[in-house]
Amino acid sequence: MPRLEKPTLYDIKQLRGIADFQFGKGSGDALFPEDIMIERSRGTKRIKIIYSNGDRLCSFRVRDGFLILSISGGEKLHKSKLGLRVKIIEEVEPFIRKGKSVFAKHVLEADEKISSKEEVLIINHQDEFIGIGTAKMPGNLMLQMSSGVAVDTRKGIGEKK
Repeated sequence: MPRLEKPTLYDIKQLRGIADFQFGKGSGDALFPEDIMIERSRGTKRIKIIYSNGDRLCSFRVRDGFLILSISGGEKLHKSKLGLRVKIIEEVEPFIRKGKSVFAKHVLEADEKISSKEEVLIINHQDEFIGIGTAKMPGNLMLQMSSGVAVDTRKGIGEKK
């Protein structure tokens, strides 16, 4: 069981600043309410994972300090209409929900602000949140290319009920 603690006001301000930078202004407030809990690294004492109501919202990617969203974190951003988004065609939705990669030829829309290695929300043609992943190419290229992986899906939300 992870050792959870309540973050300091400085921790919350820092987390919100990183989220605003990474996902857009207002993302920090949407993603990190006052009731979050954090898990710190035992060695460095840095924040490792952020939880809300027992669900993991996100964790830090060690190599660059960026936030890695969980499904819960992605859902929060999607509900608040924030985050970088990639909209896919209807035919590939079942595969993306299972965690398969998004190919450029399956992208309907992509935020122009997306650069490669950024965390993105994957949405279907009806604007429903279906997964999270890492962009493998910039948003404008996703729309121009007819081949190649556009998003490496980390996790899909599973089969549609």
